[in-house]
Amino acid sequence: MCDRLQIDRNHPKMATGATQGARIGVQAAWLGHPVTVAALAVLIVNDRVLKILWPGVVTGKLSDLVGMLVAPPLLALLAAYAARITGRVPPGDRTAAAAIALTGTLFAWMKTTGIGAETATRVWAVLVPPSRVVADPSDLLALPALAVAWLVWRRAARPAARDLRRARALVVLPVAVFAVTATSAVPASSSARAVEVRQGEIVVAVAPDGAVIATGDAGRSWHEWKGSPSPSASPFPSPATRACVPAEPRRCYRVTPGRLRVEQTTDGGATWTVAWEISRGRQDWLDRAYENPDPFGEHSDRAVSVAVAVQAVPGGHVVAVANGTDGVVLRDVSGRWRRLGFPEYDAERAPLSESAAAPLASPGERIGTEVGVAVLVALAALLAALGTTAGARRRPVRFGICAAAMWTSVLLVVTADGPAGLVSLALFVPMFAAGAAGVLAVWLWSRPRWTGLLLAAPAAFAAVCLPFLGWSAGVPDDYGIAVLLAVLLCTVVLVVAVRAAVRARTRTRRERGLPVPPAR
Repeated sequence: MCDRLQIDRNHPKMATGATQGARIGVQAAWLGHPVTVAALAVLIVNDRVLKILWPGVVTGKLSDLVGMLVAPPLLALLAAYAARITGRVPPGDRTAAAAIALTGTLFAWMKTTGIGAETATRVWAVLVPPSRVVADPSDLLALPALAVAWLVWRRAARPAARDLRRARALVVLPVAVFAVTATSAVPASSSARAVEVRQGEIVVAVAPDGAVIATGDAGRSWHEWKGSPSPSASPFPSPATRACVPAEPRRCYRVTPGRLRVEQTTDGGATWTVAWEISRGRQDWLDRAYENPDPFGEHSDRAVSVAVAVQAVPGGHVVAVANGTDGVVLRDVSGRWRRLGFPEYDAERAPLSESAAAPLASPGERIGTEVGVAVLVALAALLAALGTTAGARRRPVRFGICAAAMWTSVLLVVTADGPAGLVSLALFVPMFAAGAAGVLAVWLWSRPRWTGLLLAAPAAFAAVCLPFLGWSAGVPDDYGIAVLLAVLLCTVVLVVAVRAAVRARTRTRRERGLPVPPAR
């Protein structure tokens, strides 16, 4: 033992390597602790079995709870391996605390903000295509489980039985990665495909599960249809796109093909006026909200009005319209229209309810693709600004190759989808690292000073992102106008950046006593 200690003192690198190995062993012991292993087993069974059999609040919250116990050990082990590659010795407690803090911060961000949920969905989709992360502040109830994760870490750091836990971690690691990433598949969104009045009730056919639900109190409560014919007898041979009030045959309602809109007539069809509608811009927004993220799964229906029915009730009539994935819209006897939506992955809620209707605007959500484009444009602006420096001008080929590799690596991630996303993710890390290292080396070689041109990058990002952020909030309503605004703002940023670059170039030439080209 003394000889070994002497060797370690005489060979610092050997001592450092042994310390690094010990640190990794401690993190592996955390992952292999019985509590972590039990949480991992619960996570797999819950996500792959229980969520399918009993979807609802309990299984959803259970995934969040045990996830708080599994994610920190994985992050800590990753940090320990990264530290070993860089030759640094990570403090054990600090690494564990940082992993727990990072887990809690990211979880809170994606559960309380729309853009956080959207970002998490896109990142998860790279690894597991059928994934959707939904912002739900009530999920923050799982955060106290991080305190349990810290207690597990403190016990795992003890020397006793650490070797056994390391060996267990070798088996647990690939299973843990699978459990954290392989969440349960997302089915196609429910869709109201037909509606009729049967036996004094409004009856709605729901796809893709083939359910038939009914209400006898103008949509305040819903139940499974028990009337005749049975659901298996296909009671909706063809959805009715026009229906009239039984006591007023000249007063009718009809749906507009391809739109979320209902028209009415009081003169037997001679003239029609809009009774209820959702604008095209918000309809496009709803189609994004109901889109199935699984590229291999069944496509969700569009949010369009497909059928209408009219029910005579005391004091007037009720109109029911099947709106595809947007559920049902009901008109009561007072003339008020109400949207009723399907609850998202929650079997404990009513089949249709006003509270479940998707919002027509939610700032920051459903614009993941546009945010990716904004990142690409901002990166291009940054590289163009760096290309004006002396180092880039003296080594244009090297700078161009490195900049192209860096930009292309980000493009691969932004456009990644499905199984190809794994390949894109694998290529991103080396390409981005090599490209960024080359760009920085060329830029720093000339001992650069701060240049205001670097502000073009955040300006370009804002120019692209802000119009679509406004579109997600409902202003502007039309997606085409948001695209036009983004193009115009980018043009303004480009013109300003070019003028600034020309002025900076002229100022530099004057400082060096070089001739200045005449202004055009």
